[in-house]
Amino acid sequence: MTKQQKTNLYDAIASALCRTISKKEQQRRQARLREQIALPFQPVFRFAVGTDIHIQEDDPLNLERLKAMFQTAYAYAATDALHPTLDAAIFVGDNTDSGTQKQYDLLNAALAAAVRDETTLITVMGNHDHGGTGAAGYCKNLDAALDKHRTVNGYHFIGMSPKPTDTWHTPKQLLWMAKELRRAAKADPAKPIFTFQHGHIWKSVYVSRSWYTQMSPLLHLVYARHPQVVNFSGHSHGPVNHPFTVWQSRYTSFGAGTLNYFEMERDIGDETVPPGSRNAAQYLIVEADAENRLRVLPYNLLTNDFFRDPGDVSKQLIYFVEAPKDRKTYPYTAARKKTDPAPQFASDAKATCAASADTATVTFPQAKSPVCVYGYRLLLTEEAAPQTVVQKKECYSEYYFEPMPQTLSQTFDGLQPGKRYTVQIFPLNVWRKAGAPLSLTFATTKN
Repeated sequence: MTKQQKTNLYDAIASALCRTISKKEQQRRQARLREQIALPFQPVFRFAVGTDIHIQEDDPLNLERLKAMFQTAYAYAATDALHPTLDAAIFVGDNTDSGTQKQYDLLNAALAAAVRDETTLITVMGNHDHGGTGAAGYCKNLDAALDKHRTVNGYHFIGMSPKPTDTWHTPKQLLWMAKELRRAAKADPAKPIFTFQHGHIWKSVYVSRSWYTQMSPLLHLVYARHPQVVNFSGHSHGPVNHPFTVWQSRYTSFGAGTLNYFEMERDIGDETVPPGSRNAAQYLIVEADAENRLRVLPYNLLTNDFFRDPGDVSKQLIYFVEAPKDRKTYPYTAARKKTDPAPQFASDAKATCAASADTATVTFPQAKSPVCVYGYRLLLTEEAAPQTVVQKKECYSEYYFEPMPQTLSQTFDGLQPGKRYTVQIFPLNVWRKAGAPLSLTFATTKN
């Protein structure tokens, strides 16, 4: 099968699994979501999800982040007088950077010091764990089972480890997953079933259009039989405050972030690893209440706080699943494209420019959005020929850093001396929908 044939197949299955939702229905679901988030929520079960730890022998940073993950999760749990417990912790792969025994020794020492008896640790392998000691080393050091179905306080966790070829899963594994899902659903049809594997499902969460498990079409079909599936995946290192961190089609998917470095979708200037990418240390805290509602809280270890809501930074960002089994309640679908607004600049926003004979650095303020300002597109034209684009640039808004920088700058090179140019700056949302541009005309200096 060629790459294009594979893409066409993945697209066909992904589209078949996405029920078309009208704009009006999507708006109704989003309004319901806001109502539900505002209601009191008392957890009866809580677990943390981390991924892509990449423990290394010569870099202690990721070990410190791992320890901080447990410290902050326990500190948060302790604030809940009725359920002050972290019941479980899930690692979705790339626990080590290359699977060496030394890396496992460092990891296990950190876990022994950080994980309390109240917490059940469940892990799967990632592709990086297949280096060094391979599957045998993982089984010796972390878990004797590569694939596992564990029950914690009545909640089912079903995870699969990939085979050595990147994030591949075998047909036998998928049959096993289907069988275990049936068993979990029979035990309690209403409860969420938590599944996890290292690679994303194609066209689900953020960066799954670039990085995904090669068995996505078949795994889609396995999960789609059970709407109460809540799937967690890693591998891509995508930021957990991107709106596509959660994606719902026939079931619910979450990207689990990264403790190591950021990597992005290939859709902003073809740049997948942005500047400052090592400033990434984040994970998820997942809570369930007695009504099977789920609250997923993305945590930023670099600020020692939960991520903030982009529409109101005084509030924390919360992903909320009202009824995992009821697809009619899903608000995080592809229909968001119909309702998510384009970002807008403030009415008094102004750009500035510092120009020489052949370069110009344009600085501009951030636009605003209640959802996410994803990035910017800058179009440079000569003032005398406004229809002809001389240069085009795209950049991220750096929404994944907190606080976001108040201004951004982009430099245009190779300009002509003594000429007047106009730059238009378009703010983009995560669907690449552009808001009204901010414009600036400037002149380069003469030689």
